[in-house]
Amino acid sequence: MKRRTTVKDIYIGKPDARDEINFEGYENFIKSFVMPPNFDFNGLLKGNKCFVRGYKGTGKTALLYFLDTKIKEEDQAACSSYIFFKGEYGSVQRQQLDNISKKIVSSMIIQNEDLINEQDFEYIWRWILYRRIIEDNEENNCGIFMEDDHWRKFKHIISLILPEKTANKLLSIPRKIKIGLGYSVDALGKSTITPEVLLDFDEKNNIKEYSLFIKLIDDATEELLLLKRSDIPYYIFVDELEAFYAEKAILKRDLRMLRDLIITTKFINNIFVNSSFSNTKIICSIRTEILNSISRFIPAKEINKVTSGFECPLIWDYNNTNSYSHPIFEIWLKRIEMSEKKNGVNYKSKEEIYKNWFEEEIDGVPVVNYILNYSWSKPRDIVRFLDAAKNSLHSNSTSYTQAVFDASLKEYSRKSLEEVEEELNALYSPEEKEIILSCLRGFKPRFTYNELKDRISRYFENTILQVELVNILKDLYRIGIIGNYSVSSKTYRWQHKGSDGIVLDDDWSIEVHRALQKELSLYSKYGKSQKYFDNVQHLFKEGDIVKVGVVKIVPGFLIVTFEADSIVYRGSIHISQLADYYIDDIFLFAAIGDTFIAKILNYDPNHAKWNLTLKGID
Repeated sequence: MKRRTTVKDIYIGKPDARDEINFEGYENFIKSFVMPPNFDFNGLLKGNKCFVRGYKGTGKTALLYFLDTKIKEEDQAACSSYIFFKGEYGSVQRQQLDNISKKIVSSMIIQNEDLINEQDFEYIWRWILYRRIIEDNEENNCGIFMEDDHWRKFKHIISLILPEKTANKLLSIPRKIKIGLGYSVDALGKSTITPEVLLDFDEKNNIKEYSLFIKLIDDATEELLLLKRSDIPYYIFVDELEAFYAEKAILKRDLRMLRDLIITTKFINNIFVNSSFSNTKIICSIRTEILNSISRFIPAKEINKVTSGFECPLIWDYNNTNSYSHPIFEIWLKRIEMSEKKNGVNYKSKEEIYKNWFEEEIDGVPVVNYILNYSWSKPRDIVRFLDAAKNSLHSNSTSYTQAVFDASLKEYSRKSLEEVEEELNALYSPEEKEIILSCLRGFKPRFTYNELKDRISRYFENTILQVELVNILKDLYRIGIIGNYSVSSKTYRWQHKGSDGIVLDDDWSIEVHRALQKELSLYSKYGKSQKYFDNVQHLFKEGDIVKVGVVKIVPGFLIVTFEADSIVYRGSIHISQLADYYIDDIFLFAAIGDTFIAKILNYDPNHAKWNLTLKGID
């Protein structure tokens, strides 16, 4: 099959789904989307699930857009809104996704200048979401909720609460709002019409005004329960729940806002359920680290009970790690297929794409395993790999060769470190984060807990590392910066592969994720053999029993691979080690795909492989 497509021609997309849609187009986004395995799609759209939870880069935003597309495919009249919470610092403009046809999109940006000191934001969020519901219904000519007395009363109550006038149309939480012509209750219980009442959320002595604000929201909630729905599906998607540790007071403020937004999402969804509003829901994506930060820094209000049983976790890990059918690797294959079609090349299967574009092994490891070992099983990892390859010196290659991966690894490692640093932003100040990374930089790829403590005592005395080391290691493990390796059992533990919590004891050493080792300068002291692991010959000892699979047969040798804790190792068995009797024709003795129980002989550093035998197996 003749191909003209090169590595630099492969469609990459963008790390952020919203950017991909804006810059690459909605059609390309949908074509390249891969549904996470075992994701509860129906539970989110039709059941009681309303939260999508996952780490940064797992594809939460992409999933919301895909869900929206499926809703519109089922019913073209369906209405959806997007609310993007931003914890960014500086001026942020309202985002409009004009290239998504028939979508009603709004952005809510929480700017740095909107410093609100209130501890509780639940009623403020109800007010803002009620306004969003009103705006959506008005823009759809009351096609979502019927225009009856209850709707008019609901709309009127919310209209009594007026935000401060601003020069733009940003929907933001203001410092002050004004309660318009409405009613108040005096000490004798008499209701009177009052003029506008200024309600300043920065003021502490505003109990009367704030009580009136709460009463109006409670009244609006009662009317919302009585509204009548049409059969048009209606979904509000809430995304980009971010918080950054720039200043502790600002971090806590943002976390309170996010906590109460999550609680309010569940509260309004309960109203929809109690009112029997079908196909009506607020779906909110939540970063796992934001939930951890809420529990750590502010009163959590039992937020885990709010989300428990109502969340769909985004998990991409898959046991079939050797297969090109792994869902993470499918993202890569799908983008190759898209790019090839533009050049008039069509493939019959994923296997055909795989064989045409990838070598069998990279650094002596099956290529799919190699890619997964350098990832956290997240879609954004694949985008980083593709981007690094496209910008490498070997981007004119017509396949992903060893040279392409070698040339891409430094850039991929740099971008990967930037990604995990963003996870640390929700937990540590910039100064604390730099101390933590400086401790790892230039150290060992694998080390013991005691070795790390010795390094801290020598170079990082009187820092956060001495005071909070165990908690820091727990955070680094949870984020995926480090994992565990057991010397005795030769097994690994990684959070993204389902092993919760770091182990700190003599048998379990600590290992920095392979994708970060290059950028953290962890190879320089240990030489070329670090491509497998430092001191690789001690990974297995003579006499260890392993199950091997035949991947290739050459005159005089079976080329085999074997796996330990999802890591694949390469080996060979000489014809003299196949049996206790003479083997005349090795090609008649075994076939590709056969499996055997074999015994480790030794490690061959010159060929980066293990020598094994089938003899002497009980």
